Amino acid sequence: MVSAPDSLIVSLDGIDSDRLLEFWRWLPEEGLSPWFATALGDLFLKGDDGRVWWLDVGTGELQNVAASADEFEELLRDQDNTDLWFGQALVDALREFGLTLGRGECYSYLQLPILGGEYEPGNFRIYDVVTHFRVWGPIHERLKDLPDGASVEFVVEEDDSP
Repeated sequence: MVSAPDSLIVSLDGIDSDRLLEFWRWLPEEGLSPWFATALGDLFLKGDDGRVWWLDVGTGELQNVAASADEFEELLRDQDNTDLWFGQALVDALREFGLTLGRGECYSYLQLPILGGEYEPGNFRIYDVVTHFRVWGPIHERLKDLPDGASVEFVVEEDDSP
């Protein structure tokens, strides 16, 4: 897997990657397969060409971070990269706040950082990893073309279907 601590990684073993990425197909890159998720609900993907990509769910941005898995491992030796990609301090604070992850779960935002949400324990809850990606993908798709500073309002409707 990856040399980051297991407590910062969510294994995707047994998770349907099509359901995981279903609402992120609007992203411009094709040929990406989920590699692993982080405890903070971001996703690392591998391209058909071997490149490693980081989907930052807080901002809705997809970035190429390494030319290969080996280069990614090298980059993890830099503590700044590890802090940025895995957020050990925030994960520790979330655990101290009483939020403990189970298998297949990640921390998910109450309010996205791109919409003013803070990277602090009070802005997180626990979701299963598939639900997390299915919730935030459509919201980021709607936000992607808005100019900075645009005002947005979301209306949450109850689903009455059985």
